[in-house]
Amino acid sequence: MQVAAKRPAQQNRNLCVPEWKPEKRPRHRNGTAMDDNELRIKRQIAWLETASPDDWHRAVLDFNWDGDIDPLFWLARQPQCDKATALTMFWLGQPAYYLILAAENGGTDDSDAPVWQMLKYIAQRINANGYVRSKIAFDVDDFIEQDFEELVEKAGQLAHSPLKPHPDMRGALHGRRPVNDIDFYRRYPGDFHGTVLVDLPDPGPLDKAWSALGRLWRH
Repeated sequence: MQVAAKRPAQQNRNLCVPEWKPEKRPRHRNGTAMDDNELRIKRQIAWLETASPDDWHRAVLDFNWDGDIDPLFWLARQPQCDKATALTMFWLGQPAYYLILAAENGGTDDSDAPVWQMLKYIAQRINANGYVRSKIAFDVDDFIEQDFEELVEKAGQLAHSPLKPHPDMRGALHGRRPVNDIDFYRRYPGDFHGTVLVDLPDPGPLDKAWSALGRLWRH
């Protein structure tokens, strides 16, 4: 007995196979679709919008500077961005490097690097006492001292420095010390992680003895 073969479309209907539709991607205002990197940045900023200033600080400590710094620049602009968070971003961005470039360019600042734009914004806001929240500690070590001296030197070599050093850039701050612990990495989406969380073994008796000796030495 011959049986009429079903057409592919009829087979699909009988098997309830849904029709494939292309994924709808968010678009820019000009109508072009966002690429994967832009979508990731958008999602990261969306997460930061719901996070606390302490978690903002943790995200900065975790951030991979090889990628786009849009999330950092977003943080730098926020009214509740802690001063310690802003200073951490500022010094990790190596501002003296861009003043050296300007000096080598005859005093002209023509760098359009996103990091440099962010650093200039942070410096302007620090000079205007714009970072009013200060609840997180910030330590000033020898490296920051040296970087600040270099920043002052390079700015002084320019007739019109695009960045004005301020004493607060080298000022230590008292406050709590947010750490990037396992709880943070559990709530911080994995595809945003710039570092890897490593479980270290519990310290042994000798490690504890050295730690105690170190604390006594510091006091």
